[in-house]
Amino acid sequence: MKLPSMIKGWLNTATTPERLLEHYVSTGDNCHLVALVEQFNISIYHYLMSLSDKETAEDALQATWLKVMKVQSTTKQHTNVKSWLYTIARNTLIDELRRQQKWQWQTLEDHHLTGCSLSREFESTDRLALFNLAIMQLPFYQREVFIFQQEGFSILEICELTNENFETVKSRLRYARKNLKAMLGNHHE
Repeated sequence: MKLPSMIKGWLNTATTPERLLEHYVSTGDNCHLVALVEQFNISIYHYLMSLSDKETAEDALQATWLKVMKVQSTTKQHTNVKSWLYTIARNTLIDELRRQQKWQWQTLEDHHLTGCSLSREFESTDRLALFNLAIMQLPFYQREVFIFQQEGFSILEICELTNENFETVKSRLRYARKNLKAMLGNHHE
């Protein structure tokens, strides 16, 4: 009897990110690391690109994987490898932005952009480009939690990733949505 491919994946626990990391650390065999990179590289790169420019994102991504390569043992923090990888990527990006002196502390008002001027300036662009531009105008912490939520993390997982309390994360998400709605005006539908 042949099992459907979806069920075969359930029986093969060696392919979970946690198992891959565990096998990589215990054996040092790069094939397990390659499998982790294949599974998470694009989504981590997308996350980093959403918070920075292409060059900074590429540097932070490379530094993230170099840090993963140096892991000597698995611990309790590795029970959710996806969250652990995003935490490394986040901290690496913040370090890189500080090194480049591009770390942003200003609020949305500091950008001197309103929903009307943003809409007028980009009337001819498509809605996705307008949405992406609006996201980039958000303050770093609002943009970060919004992107984490778009990547599929729950509020509790975002709290763990950012080392912030539940109410802070909820507040940042609320302000991010409010600011996006104000910037996009009628284009947000």
